Amino acid sequence: MKKIGISTDCLSDLPDSYLLAHNIDIMRFYIHTTNSKFTGKFKDGVEITARNVLEYLEDGGEMPKTRIAVSEEYRVFFQKNLKEYDEIIHIAISSKASLSYHNATESLQLLGEDSERVTVIDSGHLSMGLGLMVLKAVEMRDSGKTAAEIVEAIENMRSMISSSFFVPTANHLYHNGKISKSVKNVCSFFRSNAVFFMKDRKITLKSLQIGNYEKAVLRYVRSELRHTEKIDKKMLIITHAGCPQKIISQILAVIEKKGYFDEVIVNKASATFTCNTGPAMIGLYYVYK
Repeated sequence: MKKIGISTDCLSDLPDSYLLAHNIDIMRFYIHTTNSKFTGKFKDGVEITARNVLEYLEDGGEMPKTRIAVSEEYRVFFQKNLKEYDEIIHIAISSKASLSYHNATESLQLLGEDSERVTVIDSGHLSMGLGLMVLKAVEMRDSGKTAAEIVEAIENMRSMISSSFFVPTANHLYHNGKISKSVKNVCSFFRSNAVFFMKDRKITLKSLQIGNYEKAVLRYVRSELRHTEKIDKKMLIITHAGCPQKIISQILAVIEKKGYFDEVIVNKASATFTCNTGPAMIGLYYVYK
């Protein structure tokens, strides 16, 4: 039986404990910051954490920018893992939300014959939407499925995942090139919270949530979970960037009242996703039936 390696990008937001326990390697991206106390380029999860990003912003730092890994970094990354595995499946951020998929596939040209042992999948998602695919891939690998079977299942899973997130401002997304100026201007004009979701692999404005943050975020949660009959009850993942515990508790109370999900996981966003969305982001991720 061939030994299969699963890898992904750090924006999958999977906890380090899970990555370590299941031997998942991740390609780490970079955060650029500029202020008098904290300036430079830092590797996500190694040199900077989401908490560092939030503290930097609280200290008055300018909005940071993210930088993905270049093709040469992916080549080195894959070459290292090919020493341990017969085949590698790399699940990348949506190709229409980042250039990481492009850089990862471009790096295969630099691997020569070894490129046939690496498959790069365009997840069509980000954060724990991408993470859910990794969870599935690991489950299948550990049950003895072949790389071809895993790739087929993950490709089919793309349209079955709901990835959405709520932000009090769209400025960070615009600053990092994730949304257009016109979308940012709509959000700014109405001075409202905004909900984005992944549609056709793009970060797309879904709705504006008028009112204070606390009430608006609970409306978002109720709206996203209003049709639970269409959702796989196995798991719901909540990912957040520095959201107050009071709000998390209120969200969990709303979900618990529904009494639907077998497991609800609260997860912290990576430094990269925190940079892209800004503080107080809340995301909901699940699989449809």
